[in-house]
Amino acid sequence: MEKIYIEESTLAKESLRSSILYHMKTAYIVTKSDIKTTVLPATTFALVNTISGPLLTTAPTPSPIDILLRLPKAILWAWMNLWLFNLANQRLPDSILEDSINKPWRAIPSGRLTATQARHLLLISIPIVLAASWLLGGRDECIAIMVLTWIYNDLGAGDENFLVRHFLNALGFAAFGAGATQVACGFPNYTLNSTAYQWLGIVVLAITCTIQFQDMEDQPGDRLRGRKTLPIIFGEERTRWWNAFSILGISLVACLFWQVASIGCLVPCALSMVIAGRTLMLHGVGPDRQTFKLWCLWLITLYLLPLAKCHEMSPEL
Repeated sequence: MEKIYIEESTLAKESLRSSILYHMKTAYIVTKSDIKTTVLPATTFALVNTISGPLLTTAPTPSPIDILLRLPKAILWAWMNLWLFNLANQRLPDSILEDSINKPWRAIPSGRLTATQARHLLLISIPIVLAASWLLGGRDECIAIMVLTWIYNDLGAGDENFLVRHFLNALGFAAFGAGATQVACGFPNYTLNSTAYQWLGIVVLAITCTIQFQDMEDQPGDRLRGRKTLPIIFGEERTRWWNAFSILGISLVACLFWQVASIGCLVPCALSMVIAGRTLMLHGVGPDRQTFKLWCLWLITLYLLPLAKCHEMSPEL
């Protein structure tokens, strides 16, 4: 009897462990495709702003220990809010239809979650994430992301007009960056200063003008659900030329805003030239997917520009 009890106990533990790992993988799959587009840029934005100290926040330049202690909290904040957005987005019938074409590995089309289960998870997650944001910081930004998510998903504002969709995406990026910064810079004692909000305005402009890089690889699914994206409305060739000119122009605008020396502008400007060349010369889902990954990297290089400014102001940094 004792041997049977031990075996049953072992099996129960293994089953529990497998169940936990399964649900953790499901949570990762829900957010997987947007970690590179949202969590990583938002965390980079927060880290750079925090290191920049009084250049972009009301806080003094922090010590490395302060940064290391706060950074995991900023990452957690960004991921939790991304979890809410993705659950709200992926549970909708049109999104399930689109994902079955563009991203069949996602949790709902692959059968790991049902739309009803995703809705239940969303109802449970909203108060948890809001309470966590109240404690960690970024409460207002969390609420802003929830409102933007409702407008974008449930009201369908992201489907009917590409300019509205681009602007909502840009506001979402800005909210993620600002919220993560609130956490990283030392809430509730410190916050963003006026220069940071001006910089967020440039970020909103940059994303509004270039977010369609994401749409190049998603055209089959977008056509299926009737989404009016830039390449569908204006055609792929015209959109590629707009992509090339816009990413080069925005890189120049960002560098002029920070008034950094040529060496500080080198990385984002050089990368924008590579991306412009790729979007004009390399067509197809595979190349467009890789180009979009480079766009995500380009956005991060823009976020690093304040560090170049700090270095010019204080070379010893």
